[in-house]
Amino acid sequence: MQQQRTRAASFLRVMSWIYLVLALGMIGLALYNLSRADVRLTFAGVTNAVFLIIGGALGFLAGIFGLVSKQLKRCRILGLVLLAIAAVPLAINLLAGLTFKSYWTNIALMILPFLYLIAALFKRSEKASVAAAPVASSSAPQPLATPEPKPAEPENKPEEQP
Repeated sequence: MQQQRTRAASFLRVMSWIYLVLALGMIGLALYNLSRADVRLTFAGVTNAVFLIIGGALGFLAGIFGLVSKQLKRCRILGLVLLAIAAVPLAINLLAGLTFKSYWTNIALMILPFLYLIAALFKRSEKASVAAAPVASSSAPQPLATPEPKPAEPENKPEEQP
């Protein structure tokens, strides 16, 4: 019997596979750009490559966690870290006053961690709503029960002695 997967779980699984593949590509591209013969080692170029390698390694780890981990907290934390790592080169390029080409590539690199984080949050909210469903059904109004009468006091009370 095959277990039915929800949309949120499928979304996280797809994003994890995409992250695994693209993380390897990011690392390979960054290493290729740093090892070319005609490379210009500018501050922005080296920063982009270093953050691409770091983001790729953590992205690979995030992809694995998204596929095998039952703890969604790890996925959410990695999603936030990857989003911050992708934002650092954008901030550096903005401060350096580079061309628009640098901006859109950095913004495009922020899309994948953002989608991964959204997938982890969707799966978390789905689990929270499933866990809250049994609680809501148990709080349904119960039929009113009539109170049980108190037992009658015995009529033969022992007399008190002085």
